[in-house]
Amino acid sequence: MKRFFFLAASLLWGAASFAQQALGPGTGIVSPEINADNTVTFRYYNPKAITVQVSGDFLPSQKITYERDGREMVWDAPGKADMVEQSGLWTYTTAPLEGELYSYTLYVDDQKMMDPSNIYQNRDIATWTNIFTISTEKGDKGWYYQVNDTPHGNVSKIWYDSPTLGMQRRMTVYTPAGYEKNTKKKYPVLYLLHGSGGDEDAWSDLGRAVQILDNLIAEGKAEPMIMVMPNGVYFNQAAPGVAVNMFQPTMANIRSQSTAEIEESFPDIIKYMEANYRVRKDMGGRAVAGLSMGGRQSAALSREYPTMFGYVGMFSGVVPPAEDDKELAAVFAAKPKLYWIACGKTDGVMKNSLLLKEYCESKGYPVEFHESEGGHIWRNWREYLTIFAQKLFK
Repeated sequence: MKRFFFLAASLLWGAASFAQQALGPGTGIVSPEINADNTVTFRYYNPKAITVQVSGDFLPSQKITYERDGREMVWDAPGKADMVEQSGLWTYTTAPLEGELYSYTLYVDDQKMMDPSNIYQNRDIATWTNIFTISTEKGDKGWYYQVNDTPHGNVSKIWYDSPTLGMQRRMTVYTPAGYEKNTKKKYPVLYLLHGSGGDEDAWSDLGRAVQILDNLIAEGKAEPMIMVMPNGVYFNQAAPGVAVNMFQPTMANIRSQSTAEIEESFPDIIKYMEANYRVRKDMGGRAVAGLSMGGRQSAALSREYPTMFGYVGMFSGVVPPAEDDKELAAVFAAKPKLYWIACGKTDGVMKNSLLLKEYCESKGYPVEFHESEGGHIWRNWREYLTIFAQKLFK
């Protein structure tokens, strides 16, 4: 009987092992391949396909105009390029690329799909793309966005109670290298907010915020800081798959654009951090910044709590000034160390960003303005974080 049990167990183990191996060794095709001259070759095998294209942010963008909430919006959509077929293998090689993180997908007979040979993927709201990073030299953008042989901080997914919103909520917390050993040190905190439809994973995944801070701190270009990335959509507990309800993320829901509930509930986050982490509790030890909707939330939070944040960053998202803006006057009366606006030249938010800049300058308020190429895209927001983080807590 024992022999039979052992034999049966062995067969089950062997079947399980075989089933696991049946997950597959991959396609055997290298894609993407980063070549010595920093061109990149994509490969896809499908002898039955009629057309195959690669679409990515390394190609000239396509301007797409659409309407949202009664406003005309312009989106820089990734460009497309035809792949060339030979014996069923489709290939495309780019021009030499600069150091950067790039994203792409394939279109096979007009059907969008992931590159089956590339395991590296990111989710932006409800859209998945493959990614790859190029670094041509130490210190270029790609270098800051990749994992390097430097001391690393730790990342935690934290559930906290929000009495204001009446629910448990989830946020991502980064602590810098050395936090666990330097038990007597109190650290400054950057509260970093995502855009519409995003969640607490957006900045750590798409924004490469963890890699950026690890590398900046290791280089001595940024002060060691804690970074908190909360979920800025007030009616969602957490990112898809970890919330109590299964939901499809979207940026089309007008409720997801609301900032009022985040303003009201933000002290819940501050209180949790101050009760559970070694953080500074002074205005000069707190910064808030965000992209798009998160930029508006950052501006709104600084208006609601003018003595809470010593540093305010708005990436492609602002609160336009009123004619006689008393809330903004209160912000600058508190003397923030930095009020920083950043926007791309072709971004639809540029008009309001310039309005805010010019209003501040007309009132004599100290404001810094950063203008970049491109539009409302992650490539800009990663760059803005890299610049902004170096200005904090000095």
